[in-house]
Amino acid sequence: MPIILLIVSTLAFWALYWFVQMGGIEHFRERKKQREDDVKRAAAKEASRTAPLRAVDDPRDAAAVLMLLIARQNGDPTREQIALIEDKLRTVFGLEHELTERITQARFIAREAIDFDQAAGVFAALFKKKLTADERYQLVDMLEEVARHEKPSQAQIEALTAFRPKIGLAAAL
Repeated sequence: MPIILLIVSTLAFWALYWFVQMGGIEHFRERKKQREDDVKRAAAKEASRTAPLRAVDDPRDAAAVLMLLIARQNGDPTREQIALIEDKLRTVFGLEHELTERITQARFIAREAIDFDQAAGVFAALFKKKLTADERYQLVDMLEEVARHEKPSQAQIEALTAFRPKIGLAAAL
């Protein structure tokens, strides 16, 4: 028993000596600081990733981005889907003269977004603030039309189902 006590007390002494005299405290402080820096870096990376989405302040541009993203749920959008989106921008939103600029901007922003759900979450407040309930229903109808243009996938259906409550609409039955 005295030998075990001697071994344990020796180990405790050297652990305490390392901790106080040889920088053990600093080691733990550095690890804590590194974890905090990693969290800050991840938050900054996410903020920079969503910056193009958060910069959109026109619901028409946000709708164009969402139409591109819902089309992208099944892979790259087809020419027919792009033509349909351009037609919607031209006819519904009246962007005849600015169509090229707006679709280029929407494609850039859609490329920066992770997926439809991320963009929908960022744009939800914009839609609630600037669109009437009827306009939000029209937006959902446009998104559904783009998804239906090619046979809608389960991911598109789920994304649109989750989108309705985000913008203050009742879920579809």
